[in-house]
Amino acid sequence: MGDATGQDMLLTEHLEEQTQRVRAQREVLGALGVEGRIALLAQVAQRWMDPSDPFRVQAIRALPGECFLAEEQVAWGLDQAFAGVDAATLRAWWDREGGSGSASLSAHLWSGNVFVAGLPPVVASLLAGVPAFIKAPSRQPTFASLLVDSVAAVAADLGASLGQAAWPRSDAGATDRLMSAADVVFAFGADESIAALQVLAPPDLRFCGFGHRYSIAVVLGDTADQVADGRSLESSFGSLEGLARDLLVWDGQGCLTPRWIFVEGDLGRAQSLAAGAAEFLPELVTRFPGQRLGPQEGAVRSSWLASAAFAGWSRAGDHWAVAAVPWSEALPPAPPPRCLCFAAIPDLALLPSILAPLGRRLQGVARLGTVARDQELAELCAPLGLSRLAKAGALQQPPVDWNHDDVRILASLCAG
Repeated sequence: MGDATGQDMLLTEHLEEQTQRVRAQREVLGALGVEGRIALLAQVAQRWMDPSDPFRVQAIRALPGECFLAEEQVAWGLDQAFAGVDAATLRAWWDREGGSGSASLSAHLWSGNVFVAGLPPVVASLLAGVPAFIKAPSRQPTFASLLVDSVAAVAADLGASLGQAAWPRSDAGATDRLMSAADVVFAFGADESIAALQVLAPPDLRFCGFGHRYSIAVVLGDTADQVADGRSLESSFGSLEGLARDLLVWDGQGCLTPRWIFVEGDLGRAQSLAAGAAEFLPELVTRFPGQRLGPQEGAVRSSWLASAAFAGWSRAGDHWAVAAVPWSEALPPAPPPRCLCFAAIPDLALLPSILAPLGRRLQGVARLGTVARDQELAELCAPLGLSRLAKAGALQQPPVDWNHDDVRILASLCAG
């Protein structure tokens, strides 16, 4: 099993040799056939779902220190990432987007906010029979290292088709060498990082960039009253606690973390929901704690909460905060991480105009309420870039074959 401390990271000057070795496995991967690759990938996922699996155990031991997450958060993230990597899902994905292509190596440039975010393109690459090489963040090398070792433990041929190394973002030379060796690149990071990588990319490279995106939550009017009255909801509606988990699970990071919670109705409805959330948040944050705020971050949080209280209502505790703000034609100021901001909105039809200043960057919507209004929400938010609509509590559980950021992941690997 690989050393998770990062001391065995590949020297970047040996990168060309390493990528050539991985690329050479193209024919071996092809010989496995689609069904063979599906079966092996499903076995890898099953291992990661097993609480006693040594790779999972080591990840849960090491990743909290690297990613500033609790063990329960790491375990939850692993479960959600691998739960959908099953034979039926992979086969359906292949049937929709698969095919023979010319790619011989894919490069995967991971970022450091959500450690499993880059997994689906790696799965897609091996599914397509394309060897893959992961560039992990220099401060978070463990998951990539353990993933490669776990694949090799299931099947040596499949494992030899997956490589990894970690180096700092500042080493543009190593990144340039990796992209030059690849036919397809999947890059995650801030917009500035993605733009800089595109400058480095050779003109014939298929470059798939995943930059800054944001998500929101919507509480439908009738549901807001039911929650405020303490009435139970149908399971398909989602839950207020699930909505809070969507926001807390990655410590406020990631493109699927809701930034604002729009409540269909007036300030009274929004405040009732915020007060309800304040009742269970102290217990929920013991399961999904966050990093301690520094002095400057703490001052920003205090100022935001004071402004929210002046306009509406707010409460806060250790690692959590809630606020309710009245309707405004302008988008409310972005709340600090781990703050649930319930913003009243008289008509959901106003969402596109409120969010328009953010451009076409809306990733997901968590819906608390009846599924019967999903079509309405999808049509309202499609021009804003929406790629995922889910009930509250399920937004942070996208399937492995989720296409987003205008990228068809598997199809990008199978293009001619």
